[in-house]
Amino acid sequence: MALVVICGHPCSGKSTLARFLEEALKVAGAQTVVILGEDSLNLTKRDAYKDNNAEKNLRGVLRSTIDRMVSRDKVVIADSLNNIKGYRYELWCIARAEGTRYCMVHCDVPQETAHEWNAGREPTAAYPPEIMDDLLRRFERPDGRNRWDSPLFTLYPDRDELSPSSPGILEIVEAMVGEQKTATGRVSKTLKPTIATQNARMSDTNLLYELDRATQEILSALVEAQANGPSGSMTVGEGLPPVHVERLINLPELRRYKRTFIKLASQNMGAAPHDTLTAKRMFVDYINREIASSRT
Repeated sequence: MALVVICGHPCSGKSTLARFLEEALKVAGAQTVVILGEDSLNLTKRDAYKDNNAEKNLRGVLRSTIDRMVSRDKVVIADSLNNIKGYRYELWCIARAEGTRYCMVHCDVPQETAHEWNAGREPTAAYPPEIMDDLLRRFERPDGRNRWDSPLFTLYPDRDELSPSSPGILEIVEAMVGEQKTATGRVSKTLKPTIATQNARMSDTNLLYELDRATQEILSALVEAQANGPSGSMTVGEGLPPVHVERLINLPELRRYKRTFIKLASQNMGAAPHDTLTAKRMFVDYINREIASSRT
């Protein structure tokens, strides 16, 4: 049905806006509304953005989750910083591949206000000062002239009284589930898939074979990457999150990951990947989780 991407400075009111938007969408008739962000992954701000590797891994996991959840019968709200222009383009491609509506919502507050709101949070929920400064510096503002930032809705949580019935939120709802034209004339068209954005879909009858082939490509890429360096963030394919390796992972261990992943994916058909790229992303996420759990 729709993908709504919320972006803005850290501590700019994005999560509050997402909850208001969820409520307004349900009142408007949306049957299923899903909010995806750091909280849905049970990550704290301190852990999610503690370094470049953690931030890249977060974006990769969120992108994979959004890819799995976006469909023509759901409204998915991407409630995260979404501060990188290239990453927002990837989310737009996901919406176009699925053939859903799409919009960008910018929570625009001054940096001073973001700092003030961050200071008012509980210590466990706040960004450390050095992380806060870094994220504020690297934020890339959306531009409505870009197709992946359009239609663009800008809200000002520091000076506007936001609620599920406030005009700005109702305008977003109308664009996502209404007649595709807002009161100000902004149009949210249903995106059309193209050959470039459509992934080869997996057939149910050939699922095991295609899962085996997709996971084997990841294993081969990871083995090759480890040959060039036994540890670090390793790229295993275009459009895929990196695999974070702190030690040499031998082939028998990798094959065990592969067997377990295929077994889990094939047993739960409702959660099985619907295309090869999604299968690869899910497998990379699975490997990263297994590596992380082995360290604890």
